[in-house]
Amino acid sequence: MSNPFKRMQTTQEVSSILKNKILDDIKMIKYSLDISDLFLMKYPSTVSDCFIREEISRKFKK
Repeated sequence: MSNPFKRMQTTQEVSSILKNKILDDIKMIKYSLDISDLFLMKYPSTVSDCFIREEISRKFKK
């Protein structure tokens, strides 16, 4: 099997629209990782607090 990336012509320029879409996707992934890191790794009690509050509110609604 040949490598298709070696067959690509380096003189062709990628459109700016495509570049922007890819960069936006990468930014979104980065933000998602940052948020998950913040809430799950650095402050894991926030997740448990949210679940505990939800359970407490469910009990009082009954």
